[in-house]
Amino acid sequence: MASKWLVIFAGFLLNLMLGIVYAWSVFVNPLMNTFGWSKTIASLPFSIFLLIFALMMVPAGRTQDRIGPRKVAMLGGVLLGVGFLLSGLIESIQSPYWLIFSYGVIAGAGCGLGYACPIPVARKWFPERVGLATGLVVMGFGMSALIFAPLERILIDTYGISTTFYILGVILLIVAVFAASLLSNPPELPAVQASNPAKVEVVTGKPELGPSEMLRDYRFYVLWLSFFFMALAGLMVIGHIAPYAQERGLEPLAAAFAVSILSVANAVGRPGAGALSDKIGRAMTMFVLFLIQGITLIAFPHVALTLITIYICAAIIGFNYGANFSLFPSATGDFFGTKNLGVNYGLVFTSYGVGGLVGPIMAGYVFDVTGSYEIAFLVAGVLALIAAFMSFLLRRK
Repeated sequence: MASKWLVIFAGFLLNLMLGIVYAWSVFVNPLMNTFGWSKTIASLPFSIFLLIFALMMVPAGRTQDRIGPRKVAMLGGVLLGVGFLLSGLIESIQSPYWLIFSYGVIAGAGCGLGYACPIPVARKWFPERVGLATGLVVMGFGMSALIFAPLERILIDTYGISTTFYILGVILLIVAVFAASLLSNPPELPAVQASNPAKVEVVTGKPELGPSEMLRDYRFYVLWLSFFFMALAGLMVIGHIAPYAQERGLEPLAAAFAVSILSVANAVGRPGAGALSDKIGRAMTMFVLFLIQGITLIAFPHVALTLITIYICAAIIGFNYGANFSLFPSATGDFFGTKNLGVNYGLVFTSYGVGGLVGPIMAGYVFDVTGSYEIAFLVAGVLALIAAFMSFLLRRK
């Protein structure tokens, strides 16, 4: 049992480092003020990171399915740290293309390699509680900004942008590689029935589908579109919550704390939604949480006007966003099996990368053109509502 929980801890710690991307909004205003970049340009490294992160999940998932998680995740930790160290050259180079390359491409690739590993490992160690186990390891990713958002704010104010990247790079390189070195698959995979099989929606006649078979199943496309809509909405808020809060009159540190609140809720939503979905089913959990997310996003520009209301809305959005990262891998395993879960979930996860590319850039562009985020929040909210009702398609036999 100890080895089970060591793997969960390793996955949590690795994801705690990988999730530093969620603190990106703290960099947005300093980059704009230092280099005269627009909000759209300052959002590009974040969006490219998310896109590369998602695209790397496919080869990373396939590789870890074949050779195991440790080497793949350790390489991911190295690339993540190196990407941040190279980003420290930004004050000398002063080009957004450098951050797009160093932060977006190199660190993003490292994130994809690292993130592909803990989820299949956790599911294999805990086949009877897949939602909870998956939620616990990805909880670290959601909690990351709780630590890194205020830390980045303090470091930027004290040392500047470049030194902040250097310090973070060293931390990530050491901790991520250490955590990755602790990952391992169980020695055997016993066939364990779910404790409540009637409520786990495994409805396919082929429990172990390969990628090509999965791509012929309509449920893959339902999952992909739903994840795309929910990722677009959540990442749009994550990428802009700090500057939005500052525009509402919050001090920079208080605005960074909004990122931390969203991060805590994001983290709690992962095991919380996972455990709930183990009891009432993936589709019902998706419907309830996606519906709440859509309503909150549409209302956000009209109610998130003070410190307290910004924090409350950030918490709701963070919780529902975090739920995606236990619901979608768990559903992928339910429908298509665990043998090829690394590559199968990698294909589903490409939707996250597209959402990460579109959402933050859309919000930045809408703000640059209109001076307001209202249209962006409306679009994101409507897409979340569509995802809620798409969940009914996952119940069909």
